[in-house]
Amino acid sequence: MTTRFSISELAEMLHVPVSYIRQAVDALASDLTGESFVFQDRNWRIGPSDVKRIQEWIIEHQDDLAEATQPRARRVRSRRVATPDQEA
Repeated sequence: MTTRFSISELAEMLHVPVSYIRQAVDALASDLTGESFVFQDRNWRIGPSDVKRIQEWIIEHQDDLAEATQPRARRVRSRRVATPDQEA
């Protein structure tokens, strides 16, 4: 029986975020071997022979992945309430 890895296990092994693995697997879905398959919707079971292919894809697309995972700049708006000057 072949050992297969989940997306989170593979992310931990490769020291990358889970989103990187998910994007790589989605992009390589048609190129992966029969050892890797979708399990319950979007959960993948990835065979050892496909780990290297996923790792290479992540290295090739490192810049695109980094841009996609950067949080957007948060825009903060503040209001000031104008109070009439009080004379004593």
